[in-house]
Amino acid sequence: MNGTTRPRLRSVAQLALAGLTLAATQGATARLDGWDLKAPAPVADGRPATLARANEVKCGECHREALESWAATTHALAWENEPYQEDLVGRKKAESCHGCHAPVALHGEEDELLATKPEARKDERHFGVSCESCHLASDGALLGPTGAPTQDHGTRKSESFSGAGSDALCATCHRTTVGPVIGLVRDFEQWETKPAGASCVACHMAPLREVGQGETKRTVRSHALQTPRDPHFLAQAFGVTLESAERSTRVVIANRAGHRVPGLIGRELEFVAVALGPDGKELARETLVLTTEAYLPVGDSLSLELPVKAAKVALRARHVDPRLDKPVLFLERELAP
Repeated sequence: MNGTTRPRLRSVAQLALAGLTLAATQGATARLDGWDLKAPAPVADGRPATLARANEVKCGECHREALESWAATTHALAWENEPYQEDLVGRKKAESCHGCHAPVALHGEEDELLATKPEARKDERHFGVSCESCHLASDGALLGPTGAPTQDHGTRKSESFSGAGSDALCATCHRTTVGPVIGLVRDFEQWETKPAGASCVACHMAPLREVGQGETKRTVRSHALQTPRDPHFLAQAFGVTLESAERSTRVVIANRAGHRVPGLIGRELEFVAVALGPDGKELARETLVLTTEAYLPVGDSLSLELPVKAAKVALRARHVDPRLDKPVLFLERELAP
């Protein structure tokens, strides 16, 4: 029996009626275990490879590595992103969107007082979410995880760059649901089985190296944000296990991300499980399609039920991004009981 499953209902009872299995799993709670974070692979999706005027950012004179990695991110291109500019045409109160795409410094008079509704810069909006947006204090000092002294500018340690504090900084924009964007921070905040050490930064900013000693010791992280555009990173959002019974085989796909998946309207994630016999011939096939209307909740799992006892199962998963010409294969694995 072959079929395609689209989980359009979200409660446990409803999903059971839809013929799916929804259950919390240990694999879904081990958020940081086994993750291989590295600088994301570039994906050609029609946007510029890097921000054209990035060299004008003064911070790059000393922080070249951070500047170059930031310049190719959706943060740097947040304002010049063509889909964003196209979406503004004809939109009522379009200016209400500008605050997250070209925000002023997000820290208030007290360093930990973050803007609840970011305001847009009046100039240099082409820099998108800039260095100053996250790091500039109201008195002109630069905020960071340790406040290590430098002769070039004032520095100060801020909780916005360590642990849960980083979640609050990211939440100033990523709590909002508007247009194709879903406020995923709300999912993360409501995640009941959240393990110690889980944060926006821990998953989306790959660690590069350790520097400093004592109180100034810190982890230097890449400003090239990890996103589902990178197949290697997307694959790690899912824990996959195989369960075998006398007359059936079950592929369990657990959400290891700290929020629902997928998280952007228009994206689809397609999983295809093929049951194979001892001779390698196909016995059955099932397909699961996740969309933002039929998403996999944080900390939960879904099952593809194959009505045969398989010698092994070939699992493939593709990411359908509306900005790409064709789907991207992000997971290809052979599972055995």
